[in-house]
Amino acid sequence: MEFQLDDYCFACGKKNKNGLQLNIELHEEGSRARIKFPPYMQGYSGVVHGGLIATVLDELAVYAGVSLGGKYATGEITVRFKKPVKIGAEYIVEGEVIEDRGKVVTAKSLLKDPEDIVYAEARAKLIRLND
Repeated sequence: MEFQLDDYCFACGKKNKNGLQLNIELHEEGSRARIKFPPYMQGYSGVVHGGLIATVLDELAVYAGVSLGGKYATGEITVRFKKPVKIGAEYIVEGEVIEDRGKVVTAKSLLKDPEDIVYAEARAKLIRLND
């Protein structure tokens, strides 16, 4: 299967009006974005649905891989939820490569508030795709 980028990604695609449309910054150490989850993304009242938190952590882990060059897909991800993420509050999401073994890259990602308190974290094994 060939993986094509068409700007409709749920997490980062600018053409996807129903998506998160994250503005992801790449840097040498990985990736970074800011997010405020809108009310329609809640699970319990006022709290972001865990699946959407996992989606954002996954995306920033993948973009940490992209910071190395090339395309990546997630082969495995483990998410730990530490605190409830509130609808409408601003958060920072960061991804960082922690091991590069060629075809497989391990990355971690964090969702934290502006005071650096971590609300959720993930560790992902990324598969480098053939370009």
